[in-house]
Amino acid sequence: MSKLNDLSPYEQFLRDTFHADDAGLQRLQAEAEQEGLPAISIGPEQGKFLQVLVQLTGARKVLEIGTLGGYSGAWMARALPADGKLISLELEEKHAAFTRRQWAALGLNGKTEVRVGPALDSLPGLADEAPFDLIFIDADKNNYPAYLEWALRYSRSGTIILGDNVSMGGRLADPHQQQNEWIQGMRRFAERMAADERLVSTVVPYADGIAMGVVK
Repeated sequence: MSKLNDLSPYEQFLRDTFHADDAGLQRLQAEAEQEGLPAISIGPEQGKFLQVLVQLTGARKVLEIGTLGGYSGAWMARALPADGKLISLELEEKHAAFTRRQWAALGLNGKTEVRVGPALDSLPGLADEAPFDLIFIDADKNNYPAYLEWALRYSRSGTIILGDNVSMGGRLADPHQQQNEWIQGMRRFAERMAADERLVSTVVPYADGIAMGVVK
């Protein structure tokens, strides 16, 4: 299901040694492909990175904006403690239903929840769940700036905010792509992440780039 499979020999070595999917995640990806879910999920390198961040920070409450087939959420939920909670927002009911089945098969039901609908409609209803310890944004790129504002609203000092696909396949700085709505949204998001005085931010160059900020 991930499109991130064009690897150099060194990248393949790292994937095989550090980041390989286990049987449960392999099944999730294979069944996602069989059911026709878009092949746009993160790769195992990013999944392991998210898992390490959850574990490193001792996160108990995680918000994910953009569920797809539940692959990234599975990596994060596995690192949560028994009383931890991942809330994932997904536009499509088909994707949400697939994800619920996969998370149940992985034994993650007790720590996960998918909420269906446009994320900008779902986000106002999360006030009672906040603050979150980690927030991962991987949805429609034109709305990333709005998602960032909600993420900041639902954060505390030390919260990690991440946004996937900053590179936009290398198109972010392409002068011929600047009229694209998703490119414009991602540029505004990246600029706000870098300039917002509430954040200490950088970009981790995994695959298509992950912007990461820590709330001061």
